[in-house]
Amino acid sequence: MSSSERDASSLPAFLAYLAAIFLAAALLSPAVHALLSPLYPASPERYFRRVLELSALLLFFFFRKKMGIRSWRDVGFSRPVLAPFLRGCLLGLVSGLTCLLPLLVSALLDHDVGLEWNPVSFLAWTGRGLLVAVSEEILFRGIFFTALLRAIGPFPGLLASALLFCLAHFLRTSSSVPESPLAFLSGWKLLSAHLAPILSFSWFDLHGLLLFSVGAALAAAYLATGTLWLPIGIHALWVALLYGLAAKANGSPPFFLWSSSVIALFGVLLWIGFGQHRPGRTA
Repeated sequence: MSSSERDASSLPAFLAYLAAIFLAAALLSPAVHALLSPLYPASPERYFRRVLELSALLLFFFFRKKMGIRSWRDVGFSRPVLAPFLRGCLLGLVSGLTCLLPLLVSALLDHDVGLEWNPVSFLAWTGRGLLVAVSEEILFRGIFFTALLRAIGPFPGLLASALLFCLAHFLRTSSSVPESPLAFLSGWKLLSAHLAPILSFSWFDLHGLLLFSVGAALAAAYLATGTLWLPIGIHALWVALLYGLAAKANGSPPFFLWSSSVIALFGVLLWIGFGQHRPGRTA
């Protein structure tokens, strides 16, 4: 489908899809926690987030046609696979190291910085980064961005999907919600606790700016190429570098500003490098 073909009627379906995700998590997570916590101990908050993610994927199959998504190709699963994925890994490595450049330079100068090299940890996080990248790219670029692209167009859709990506990373509780006997309101309390950081604008800071830039750059990679494999490769290497090197900026504003600028520029370069060679986007 060309990016110029819009269907504004799919926007209500997308908004209903988002509402259904939260409704399902609020209704189902307490029961899922009660049933599975004896086998897989975890906090109610963790179960709420897992049910939220699973609901997003399962409900997609119910709403996909209403959002104008007909096939797996529509959410970016197209061929070739290996070449764009490896290209994405290389781009993710280069851009990720550029983001970490201030910390890397300080480390080379023997300054005490938030970097730690552990080959075993790095390899482990490379594998975990791939899992994170696949799940998040399917959801945020493959589903959310594709639906928004069809409903409101490329640039507004890119900005809206980047905002959703940013907000999703603040969808957490600031403190543990006290466990109580299973009741109808249990899930609503969890939902309210998870939405509190978003409603209090905790995301409106430099960390939020960085996450927004990341979401926009990955959406640009998908929009420019029409395939999820490139942003999956980029995303996987970013996660591997950030967590595999135990990178910590300790809240440093210069680091967040530098990284946000690098990622934003990276997104623009992705569009220049790939998008200009695509006469139309086929999702």
